[in-house]
Amino acid sequence: MITKESLRTAKASINEATLRIKQSYSCSPNAKRLFFVVEGKDDIPYYATKAGVYLPEGWDLKIIPAGNRKKAVETYRSLNWSSFSKNLILFFIDRDLSDYTGEDTPTDSNIYVTTKYAIENELCTEETFLRALKYCYDLNDIDEKDESAISSFYNSSWQRFAEIAEPIMSQILYWKMNVINANYANFKIQNTFELTSTGLALKPHYQSTLDVLPDLFMQSGVPYSVINIRPYTKMLNSKHSPDEYIRGKYVLAFFSKALTYIARNSAVVLPSQKKAKDSLGLGYENVVLKLCGIMKVPNALHVFFVKMRDNLLMYNPDN
Repeated sequence: MITKESLRTAKASINEATLRIKQSYSCSPNAKRLFFVVEGKDDIPYYATKAGVYLPEGWDLKIIPAGNRKKAVETYRSLNWSSFSKNLILFFIDRDLSDYTGEDTPTDSNIYVTTKYAIENELCTEETFLRALKYCYDLNDIDEKDESAISSFYNSSWQRFAEIAEPIMSQILYWKMNVINANYANFKIQNTFELTSTGLALKPHYQSTLDVLPDLFMQSGVPYSVINIRPYTKMLNSKHSPDEYIRGKYVLAFFSKALTYIARNSAVVLPSQKKAKDSLGLGYENVVLKLCGIMKVPNALHVFFVKMRDNLLMYNPDN
């Protein structure tokens, strides 16, 4: 008997990304159709914008969001590579905490894995922060003293944010390594801190960074319990720095909140007291979409894109 539950289960078992590739894939040199498989829809604006610079003329790019990291990997595993060209189907996968947990992360010529936790970690940098303020908030004529003040504010705020994020990421690593289902994507890290003219600080109702953990448990749907996370903190820091292991969406939350603060309080932060024009409506949900044009391509991704371009030029009989 076919039930609603059986239909839901059957639908969930279908890899839609694989299906979409099979429906429109063509190995014909005349088709000139390239596929990108990314984890989610929010990855599309950046990869589409940056790939366009490298894409040979006449090629059509189709970007397919798999839904999440696991499904992106499953898409790669599900394709019969004797029937599909690896030059025409490329994958963009976040490293996450896989080098700690051993999570399935395939290595192949058509797979780009971020150097840091996620692509957001590569993009939300001090350099991009300054570029955004100068080019998008009408502060292009600030002097070296203003730039130094911005740099100091950013770095001191980041250092404090990293201290707040450290026990959070340690707890997440504990959950992942002990196979505990936790929906930490629901955790609103931006609600744990505030920004003032002196930098970033925990919200007043938290006495220490560990006091944030009960909220992490609650929002992640895990019953609260006190756990010794020190070994996991040590493990995190043994391989990577905070800018590399903090979850990309958390980094994005810090970046967008810090950017909004300076944009609205530039006269307080900058020695020149110049006022920014906060006209972008920039926020957590759209920061990559609106700023991807000024975000640099990471070196490893540049190398990957150059190889992509060279392979496509060789694949095209007209070149």
